Amino acid sequence: MRRGVIATVSIWFFTIFTGLIFLLPVYWIFMSSLTPKELLFTSPVHYFPSKLTLENYIHLFESVKVGLLAKNTLIIISITLVATISFCLVASYAFARIPFKGAKASMTFLMVSAMLPPTATIIPLYQYVSELKLIDTYTAMVILYTSSFIPFTVVLFVSFLTQLPNTLEDAAMVDGAGILTTIFKIILPVMKPIIATMAIINFIHGMNEFTIPLIFAMDQVKPLSIGITEIPRIDQYQVPWETISALASIMLVPIVTFVLIFERHIMEGLMAGSIKG
Repeated sequence: MRRGVIATVSIWFFTIFTGLIFLLPVYWIFMSSLTPKELLFTSPVHYFPSKLTLENYIHLFESVKVGLLAKNTLIIISITLVATISFCLVASYAFARIPFKGAKASMTFLMVSAMLPPTATIIPLYQYVSELKLIDTYTAMVILYTSSFIPFTVVLFVSFLTQLPNTLEDAAMVDGAGILTTIFKIILPVMKPIIATMAIINFIHGMNEFTIPLIFAMDQVKPLSIGITEIPRIDQYQVPWETISALASIMLVPIVTFVLIFERHIMEGLMAGSIKG
């Protein structure tokens, strides 16, 4: 009993300590966004500033079109997530359940494409998008984001599907259900845990994506991640860290909210699966 209590306390202590280590940078960014510029780099460092202000946020909204950037981010990420989940769900079902020639080669090609560094494909992609006259459009951003999310999502979906028995699908097809009906009415509910997980990963990836919008979004469709480049600077040596921290804090809000919402769905899916088993 005593060893069990010691082990439990040790686990909780290690968990809390690890959590504090990961949360410290987030706390520092948030406090920096509320700290006056002249007090930001005082020595010794004050982790609890004596004076807080909203001037950094006011300056951010005055110098950067945060509303437009947030709207662009919402449109691009929302459409991208729906497109990615829909395409990858159908593709992964084909890879996992429908035998066809070239399946292994196609999967290998998909995985290899995910390993290519973005800088190696920027020039041909830009030429291709430019010829289609899609530079600085939502269409180009959604296509580029979705194409970057598809490989990893398909691989994980296929891995999840291969572990599921196909008895439910066989029963549905016996009752006359087609492939799409089977996918979206039978497979989709069972795959809620992995879908929620990939939604979180792709959402965070999309919010942090910098290279694609930097190259392909000129003015009208810039997301929040590009807002850092929009913040005015006095010169190249003076970086407005307080304003950058304010923008970073704003970007953290949807990420944290999205993770908390879908984390609950992940737990529900896992619990439901354990009860059914």
